[in-house]
Amino acid sequence: MSFVTSLKILFEYFLSVFIWSILNPYGLVQTLRQTAGQFIAISRSIVKGVMYDDTVTFVLPFEGTWKVANGGIRKQTSHSWNLIGQRYAYDFVVVDDAGKTYQGPSNRPENYLAFGKPILAASDGIVVDVRNDIKDYHRAGTGWVDIKTPDIRGNYVVIKHDSGTHTLYAHLKAGSITVKKGEAVVTGQKIGECGHSGHSSEPHLHFQLQDRADFYTAISLPIKFRNFERVENDTQECIELGYVEKDQMVHNVNTCCSGITETVDFIKPKISELAWNTFVSFFMVLGIFVVVVRIIEFILNIL
Repeated sequence: MSFVTSLKILFEYFLSVFIWSILNPYGLVQTLRQTAGQFIAISRSIVKGVMYDDTVTFVLPFEGTWKVANGGIRKQTSHSWNLIGQRYAYDFVVVDDAGKTYQGPSNRPENYLAFGKPILAASDGIVVDVRNDIKDYHRAGTGWVDIKTPDIRGNYVVIKHDSGTHTLYAHLKAGSITVKKGEAVVTGQKIGECGHSGHSSEPHLHFQLQDRADFYTAISLPIKFRNFERVENDTQECIELGYVEKDQMVHNVNTCCSGITETVDFIKPKISELAWNTFVSFFMVLGIFVVVVRIIEFILNIL
């Protein structure tokens, strides 16, 4: 992909997100909730602290080999380091031998290799939240996201685990979710299919571990996986307990006796991040208010 094409995709993504945040009532509310949620999450972490138990492990939430398109345990590879709720989140896609995520025209979501693939529970737990009624966006691969979507996550499932943590599986295919709120699920059970709903630039799975069920006020936690293989730069490793990062090819294995176990330094939100978030939030809310007022004035003048 050329630099110009990448820049165009990035521009269309941010433009469509901006339009969704201002002109879509659901988008406006969710943007404000995310902004306030960041403040609440950071404040809670500073005042009460946040527990991270790295003995709690998960399996990769899919069958076969997928690519880590976005995400990692370091700031350099993080999904969204400055978003406390998505700091340790991942985006997974399926690629062919040439590294392409689609076959045929790239603007049709059904042509993407990940679309319709089974998504699995990463650990035993109880389903605490589900949404399954949002249409998959008809455009893909341009960077433009669905500005009419009522939820940034699209269709999603949230599972609570015995450790008190929660996993979120987002952008699932419309109508594909097979579990209901309150249902017990087991590791490896199919819970839905990969889709293209919500803020999705192409079909993929957004997966994250968080300290509470609420998406807006949750703190993202590092995800320690067990028994998997990863390939990066032609180096293949079998990992008993460890982490995955951007650009790695990963898949589950039944057992792994390599002895490779990894640890991570969980970076908790800091007071400096609270101050910066307060500063950014103020101007974001002010900007949204000004734009909305101008739009109302424009409409009233026409009438």
